[in-house]
Amino acid sequence: MPYRDFREYVTALEKEGEVQRIQQEVDWDMEAGAITRRSYEIKARAPFFQKIKDYPEGYRIFGAPLSSTKRIALTMEMDPDSSFMELSHEFRRRTRNPIKPIVVKDGPCKENIQTGDDINLFQFPAPMVHDGDGGRYICTWHVDVNQDPDSDWVNWGMYRKMIHNKNTMGGIMLPFQHMPYIFFNKYEAKGKPMEFATAIAPEPVVTFAGCTMFPAGVTEADMAGAIRKEPVELVKCETVDLYVPATSEIVFEGYVSP
Repeated sequence: MPYRDFREYVTALEKEGEVQRIQQEVDWDMEAGAITRRSYEIKARAPFFQKIKDYPEGYRIFGAPLSSTKRIALTMEMDPDSSFMELSHEFRRRTRNPIKPIVVKDGPCKENIQTGDDINLFQFPAPMVHDGDGGRYICTWHVDVNQDPDSDWVNWGMYRKMIHNKNTMGGIMLPFQHMPYIFFNKYEAKGKPMEFATAIAPEPVVTFAGCTMFPAGVTEADMAGAIRKEPVELVKCETVDLYVPATSEIVFEGYVSP
């Protein structure tokens, strides 16, 4: 059975000895980022920070969720000892048969809804990852959702976004990438804003599919279904005409100004 949500995936990683829960308080300002980076370099277990400076109990950060072939294999529910070539062949085999998502009426991402003046991006322990960064990056393991207005193509991608203020994020928009391509050529060209939704920490195959360079016109939700061998469950957003994975931990809804 594919994972229903990111929490099930973390549990699976823990069973395989792939997670290190860190109980000591960790600073969101470069310390969490440095430890996570070091875990990549020495092929350590995924750091799971349980106590974040300046944040109440229960606010946590999970690092390096897909940083090894073993974790990729677990994402695809394969033998943890699968080789890179075995993973690659299986990935290509599965993606030959897209499976369209299904729409559900509700999901865990709807448990707490904030709109208007209640929105405050700083309520989340977004890390200052590197010395010299312009700010705190809140979106580094997620999918961004946007719609091609001229077709039924719904694009998923992974585009890092930094907090500017309590309700504004910024990110690099490179025109050769799909989301920016749609924005520049089909929204900004007409002076129109583009709606988007960002789903943070959905079920792991969703992010896996979202950061894969499938061809333009291919809806990554269909490919995520192919990889997990079951449809992804989507739920309608609150303020934009888009659908997001229903079991995402956090969802942001907004628009990109022309």
